[in-house]
Amino acid sequence: MEQDFPPGPLAVYLHIPFCLSRCGYCSFFSAPFSIRAKTGYLKLLHREIDLFCNAKPELVWAASIYFGGGTPSLLNPDEVNALCGRFQKAPEAEITLEINPLQITENYLTQLGQTPVNRLSIGVQSLDDADLRYLERRHHSAQIPDKIKLCREFGYVNLSLDLIYGLPGSDQDSLRRNLERFLALNPEHLSAYLLTLDEESALGRKLRHGEAPELPGEDNLAAQYAVLRQTMLDAGYEHYEISNFCRPGRASCHNLAYWTGQPYLGLGAAAAGFLPPRRYTNPASMEAYARQIMQGTFMPHAQICDAEHLRKDYLMMGLRLTDGIDLAEYRERFGCDLADEKNKEITRLSQLGLLELAGTRLRLSSAALFVSNSVIGELL
Repeated sequence: MEQDFPPGPLAVYLHIPFCLSRCGYCSFFSAPFSIRAKTGYLKLLHREIDLFCNAKPELVWAASIYFGGGTPSLLNPDEVNALCGRFQKAPEAEITLEINPLQITENYLTQLGQTPVNRLSIGVQSLDDADLRYLERRHHSAQIPDKIKLCREFGYVNLSLDLIYGLPGSDQDSLRRNLERFLALNPEHLSAYLLTLDEESALGRKLRHGEAPELPGEDNLAAQYAVLRQTMLDAGYEHYEISNFCRPGRASCHNLAYWTGQPYLGLGAAAAGFLPPRRYTNPASMEAYARQIMQGTFMPHAQICDAEHLRKDYLMMGLRLTDGIDLAEYRERFGCDLADEKNKEITRLSQLGLLELAGTRLRLSSAALFVSNSVIGELL
């Protein structure tokens, strides 16, 4: 199997599933935290790294490392160092840790400074306390400016903040006020996600049973997205992906690997990876993940992607970028001409103001970004 693994360096994702409490909107895989559970899980994670790197030693080369979760900041710095130390990386490699605002303390940042982590992704979600109560977040908006200041004092110059919009009762004005508070913190990066409630999330169940307020309608949400985009552009941020904004030069290197169809190594329970031509997802169960690793297997149910599957994935992910895709690169990758094959669809969508073709680049228009799934679906 190893002969067709891609060479490094790769984007490496490490899933740390533990949470101190589960937020009502979350439907991602997570597990209750305990020191014992964390210790056992980390042993499995190291063993999974062994399995991959023994099969293909080049997988030890990492272009970026991303600690996601869950709550990866439940790892102590020694544990972060141990995992980072399993990979060879350039000095300038982007190494991101998702962190709960409540865990941003002088003590934690002092210790974290002894690790190679150089980018923090902070789960702020909102700077409105009513929103935070609805989302069942434990921090308060008034705490955040001091938390950001502390990060700066400890030398973190690449901070990404998460924002969730589209909550019950929200509108353009409330989002604009929230964004003004975020911008006052001067983050290098903002990830802004429209609230969607999986039916199996706690809030999703409440909504289904009429025990929670309804979410805003589509017209309201589209208007909020327009405010989000324009406010960030006016503040000097680049809108480089449908849900992501950055200061020039501060796009997420790790996530760009996903959106540009590059290989990535996913490690941990529920983690997904792409080692062409294989896509795989680890079990979203601590027990099943442990069995898989203890049996010495990895990617046991990987999907072998044929050229058509890879082509569709490239389109779905690449058109999320506001720069779109390069049709010449598409032709080189897949041996076919998208402009010829989908001429009718591209012409029609362009006439509707939903697609733009500039030279060899095909991209969504600004009007199409909020309805991107429907537009991209026309080209698949």
